[in-house]
Amino acid sequence: MKYAFILVSVMSLAACGKDPIDKAVESDDRKSVAAAIQAGADVNDKNSSGDTPLLISTKAGQSSSAQALIEGGSDVRAKDSEGAGALHHAAATGMTGICGLLVDRGAPIDEAGPAGSTPLLLAMRQHQYETAKYLVRRGASLDAKDEAGATPRSLAGGDAALLQELEIAASRRKN
Repeated sequence: MKYAFILVSVMSLAACGKDPIDKAVESDDRKSVAAAIQAGADVNDKNSSGDTPLLISTKAGQSSSAQALIEGGSDVRAKDSEGAGALHHAAATGMTGICGLLVDRGAPIDEAGPAGSTPLLLAMRQHQYETAKYLVRRGASLDAKDEAGATPRSLAGGDAALLQELEIAASRRKN
């Protein structure tokens, strides 16, 4: 009975011109996202801006919906119109756990996005240091450079303690 109600709700939203998965992602409700997927929603359908539901959720820092989308088979390598992937957005918004799921599912950890920024560089720029250390432990390069020549080390801004933590994380890589 529960699934029949969910299916009817999903079909009602679609009839009104609203994509059920987009509405579920907007609410960051993991159960609603999972229900929409189970009812047949396309997890890789792009909106008018060219973003998939996973890109939308990671841009907004919505961990619950991002996790459901990843588990539901979203393309973890999809890019937005500027060339950034879900891992770039998750790193920039400090979604460490989601970064792990994305890397586990094949998102390239050192892929350059807009202006040559890697997920690690974006995490450093946004002061998401726990996420940055996690990415380094997972194999992200401390030597990656963006188009302006910035590296994770240079973005540490002379903070010796942070730089040491990054170097320690690099020594503990778990690939």
